[in-house]
Amino acid sequence: MGLLSKIGYSAGSVTAALPQYAIQTYIFYYYLSILHMNEFWLATALSIWAVWNAVNDPIFGYLSDRTHSRWGRRRPWIAAFAIPLAFSTFLVFGPPGNAYSLGDFYLFVWLTLSIIFYDTCYTIVVLNWTALMPEMFATNRERSQVSVMRQTFSVFGLIAGTALPIALSVTIGWAAVGLAVGVMSTIFALVSLTGIREKKEFAVEHTLPPIAAMKHTFTNKSFVIFVVYNFIVQYVIAVAIGALPFFAQFILGDAGLTILLSLALFLVALPFFLLWNRINVRIGPRTSAIISMLWVGVCLVPILFVTNSTMAVVVIALAGAGVGGFMMMPDILISFTIDADELKTGVRREGAYFGFNAFVMRFAVVAQAWTYALILYASGFDELLPIQTDGALFAIRLLMSIVPALAILLGAAVISRYPYHGKTLDDLQRETEALHEQKRGALAIEDRQQ
Repeated sequence: MGLLSKIGYSAGSVTAALPQYAIQTYIFYYYLSILHMNEFWLATALSIWAVWNAVNDPIFGYLSDRTHSRWGRRRPWIAAFAIPLAFSTFLVFGPPGNAYSLGDFYLFVWLTLSIIFYDTCYTIVVLNWTALMPEMFATNRERSQVSVMRQTFSVFGLIAGTALPIALSVTIGWAAVGLAVGVMSTIFALVSLTGIREKKEFAVEHTLPPIAAMKHTFTNKSFVIFVVYNFIVQYVIAVAIGALPFFAQFILGDAGLTILLSLALFLVALPFFLLWNRINVRIGPRTSAIISMLWVGVCLVPILFVTNSTMAVVVIALAGAGVGGFMMMPDILISFTIDADELKTGVRREGAYFGFNAFVMRFAVVAQAWTYALILYASGFDELLPIQTDGALFAIRLLMSIVPALAILLGAAVISRYPYHGKTLDDLQRETEALHEQKRGALAIEDRQQ
């Protein structure tokens, strides 16, 4: 596949990152501190969102695997739901009032329904886009190269999602921020279609029945290890990134510093993608995942002692050097898990695997929401106070440092059990390529006979 096609496909990373990180970073801050919604009503709404996400991801993944059209399995889904994604993001940030004017229950209903609509559109677009990577790119070297491109685009989406909303909200309001995020996400989803090349030998395959599909998926040892690891990765990101605006406003004294902290984190990560690419090609994704996780975990701990914006930027920039590997490895690891499943079942089932991965991963949102609700409630945090108590300030520091660091230690231990490493990984790639050659040969014979 040519370089321009790889770049076109990778542009979809903006769609994957921008709306999700805008919501992940600001949903708790916006509804709690700006709209004054009760934290337990908010946590309940986000829990319902996560449950719906857990249900819809496997369903849409399974339907995607079963789709047969002249445009392929994934492209029609992306094209159909790209525009509704923009409108749904607007609704999440555009309630017609706050908790004082509407009441907590009305705000709860609005958030729950709008974020479910958003998540349906987001899941369909991003799941189908993501599922194409293992199909289009087969080797560790090629997957690592494309992952660098994807994560480079992702960084721009992350910066836009974490840094810009707080700045733009002052001038255009939060509803317009939601619309802008949605429109940009739609544009990059459509751009990604220019780089998608679905392989015919996989598009004509018939997937497994639902029960058999679930059985093969959850008896795949490498997948079970992967989803536990990826759950922890997503939980760490959700907790640490979501705490940024609280940290900026109540520790550093200026919510606008969220922009500077986000830039420090992700701009530093950009050049390190190339380094993590080299590390992955040299030592493999399992060891790279462990090293990157431990790097980020160690760098987050000093946030306990940060007292000014300069110290904060330095500490977060150091963590950014490891974020590149932290972001790259999950897509590479799950790709080899899918290859192993194909060798066992004979069919490619990216949709099912990414769907079931999202099923587990979305509970990270529940874990984040209740971590925030319980820790902030126990600390005496009050969003109406310009200066928080010492206990509340310490709780915010915990959410930026010790809580994610402890989760990272667990994640590193889990991914150390991932089986495809060294010679085992080389054998997997060789056997997968042999199977693909066999499928291409069978398809060529079938085409000649028609």
